[in-house]
Amino acid sequence: ITFTARSTDKDDNLASLNFVLWPTGKWSTTGNMLKSTGTVSVGANTSDATRTTSAFSTSGLTNNVTYSWNVRAIDAAGSSSAYTPKVPCRFIFDNVAPRPPRVTSSDFPNADGTDHDNSFGNAPEDSNWSTKKFGTAGSFTFQAFNTDVVRYEYGFNANSYPYSLTRTAGTATSVAAIASNAKPPAAGPNVLYVRVADGAGNVSQPTRYFFYVTPRDQADAPGDFTGDALPDLLTITDNGNLRLYPSQINRNDPTKGTGDLDYSMSGAYRENPAKDPNGGDKEQTFIGPLSGHFKGAQITHNGDFYGGDGLQDLVAGVDGKWWVYPGDGYGAVNITKRREILLPSNAPAPSTFVYTQILATGDVTGDGLPDLFATAGDQLWAFTGYNGASFAEARMLTSSPWVTRDLVTVADIGGDGVPDLLFRTEETGRGLLLRHGKPGANGGVDLTSLATAASSKTGQDEVYGTGGWDKASMPKIKGTPDANGDTIPDIWAAASDGNLYFYPGGRTTHGTRFITSNLGWLSSPAIG
Repeated sequence: ITFTARSTDKDDNLASLNFVLWPTGKWSTTGNMLKSTGTVSVGANTSDATRTTSAFSTSGLTNNVTYSWNVRAIDAAGSSSAYTPKVPCRFIFDNVAPRPPRVTSSDFPNADGTDHDNSFGNAPEDSNWSTKKFGTAGSFTFQAFNTDVVRYEYGFNANSYPYSLTRTAGTATSVAAIASNAKPPAAGPNVLYVRVADGAGNVSQPTRYFFYVTPRDQADAPGDFTGDALPDLLTITDNGNLRLYPSQINRNDPTKGTGDLDYSMSGAYRENPAKDPNGGDKEQTFIGPLSGHFKGAQITHNGDFYGGDGLQDLVAGVDGKWWVYPGDGYGAVNITKRREILLPSNAPAPSTFVYTQILATGDVTGDGLPDLFATAGDQLWAFTGYNGASFAEARMLTSSPWVTRDLVTVADIGGDGVPDLLFRTEETGRGLLLRHGKPGANGGVDLTSLATAASSKTGQDEVYGTGGWDKASMPKIKGTPDANGDTIPDIWAAASDGNLYFYPGGRTTHGTRFITSNLGWLSSPAIG
């Protein structure tokens, strides 16, 4: 325990400050308590000094006992002041952790038959699944058993505590706190860890609250990160952090979108956000947002790549590898649980061959597994049949001329139920080109029909948009599943004026664009 005091001496010979600590009411029986006295030298010829002592150890103090302390000044001649203040400073020593709290929830009922206050034993078995389905926030109620508790700390599925609720010390233990807008990170079994801290900094053992989250009725819609059935946009900031821009819901028809984007929010987190709330992966070098995990990354999202949980996931090229970052269903990905994507032996390795673009397409082959297209210099590749660890096949569709082209989307644009290939070319007067796919033998698209214009359904690439689509005018472009509710895929594009534009999709050409986000988009290294 440290104590601080200030003294003055008009004779300029202040020598030391003498601090004394004793159990309140026991000065006469303990004398000066020499082992609880701390003297701090001031120095020669001093008239005004402030000093702090750390001479007092807590090892000799008794819990829940009130202690007093005061201090006197001593000069070089041996004269001393009276102990000050006359009525000593006092505190109650507390080194005993509070009891673990009680946890209840009607949204997410207890599922293991324990009363969860760590004192009342077992309650009747309660195997109910949550009334809130996964992706919908709910609430938990916390109750402390010690009046000196000042804070509840909690977290999901790991013994870490990124969230907290304050509590006023002295409040009756019958007063509970509600953690509203709680978002369990997974469907199925979950564990909520809750502990309390008192005003002295003592922390309780955690209460472990077990519960089951009811799955959603259906999987996420393609490209949807937030659970509203509308595709969303992900971007990397100039500091290398991931941001999510949710699609804006049409107020006149909540089942549809507008193509506009809402305000952005953080798109990534670690198991313990306190390490780096912006998604930095190198904790030991974390210096704020400059340590962004996604700096220099390629990103794309469309499909459930991680564990078949029905949630949309992020695929990213980071540090010379491809990774799947699992979506949490609430609008972000979990960096801690990322999984490396293994490629077939015939595919160029990300660490040795530069993939200029990656594009998640969802399932375009009809096998129920997500696929991905990529360009590598002049080559166009299709990666199909992702099984949770690797792609079943890597096929080079063509060895040219993709160095001057950009993938936009692979989806059914023509309306015949077969995925088509939309891409951007630098060829004068052509801009966006649409290559119609042919049906595959087992459903989906015949990949060969997307390899060249001659192999396509119409035998040629159809002009989908002209004017202003060159890279100088439109540095970044991203095709998206239907964002405005007309069943046709759409386009978001960042222009050279710094604005982000939305282009409604059409069967043969795109519609009239409008600004969905003003300025700043040229500083974003990637959208996906």
